[in-house]
Amino acid sequence: MSRIVSALPGRIRIRDRVLRDRARLARIEEALAGLEGVDSLQPNARAGSLVLHFDAARTAVEALEAKVDSIIDAELARPHAPRRRSLKMQINRGAKLGMLGSLAASLALAAAGKKGAHAVTGGLFVACLGVHLGVHRRSLVR
Repeated sequence: MSRIVSALPGRIRIRDRVLRDRARLARIEEALAGLEGVDSLQPNARAGSLVLHFDAARTAVEALEAKVDSIIDAELARPHAPRRRSLKMQINRGAKLGMLGSLAASLALAAAGKKGAHAVTGGLFVACLGVHLGVHRRSLVR
């Protein structure tokens, strides 16, 4: 499977989700930098892309494309532990699930006329919302 999305004389753009992992991107970048004719690399982990500039007079585009694909395939074959979410984000995920569940229950109980249970589930929603807002407090006051 080719990950090359654009190839021009002297420039190749590679895009793949694998390149969003900074450690893998660094290993791929190191391997590509050692190829014959490669002048520079511009990695972008956020976009999952890498732009490779090379000397078209010294290197055939097709040969370089094949080497790029083989290097990325070799990196994919390496065992890789998936990145775990931080404890903060795990807590936030629980808070969001709690908000969703308590809101659904609160609305169902309100429709059924169970005021006491509706108030309890509404309180649970507010508590989960407080946790969620606490996790994101810095981005709320920008």
